[in-house]
Amino acid sequence: ATAGVAAAAKKTSRVPFATVQAIVAQRCTVCHGAKPTQSAFPSAPLGIKFDTPAEIKAQVAQIKSQSVTSQKMPLANMTHMTDKERALLGQWIAEGAPLK
Repeated sequence: ATAGVAAAAKKTSRVPFATVQAIVAQRCTVCHGAKPTQSAFPSAPLGIKFDTPAEIKAQVAQIKSQSVTSQKMPLANMTHMTDKERALLGQWIAEGAPLK
C-alpha cells in the first residue's frame, strides 16, 4: 500500500516551471543564452537559446533528448547538472511542459 501512496503523491506533485527555469538558467544558459557567459561560446551554439519561457518551451524535445535521455548536455557536464535536476526536467516534460 505504501508504494501506491508514494506513486500517487508523485503524480500529484507537479514540477513548477519556476524550478525548471532556475535549472535551465544555472545549467544551460551559460552557453545557450543571448549573451553566453561561457567564454568558449561567443554566441549560443546552433542558435539555441533558453532566455525566455517561450525559448525553453520551443526546445522541449532537445532538452529531453540531450539533457535527460542521453545526458550529452551540458557539454562534458561543465555546469555540474545533477541527476535530480535531470529527473525534474524529465518529469516536467512528461507533465506536458507547462509554463505555469
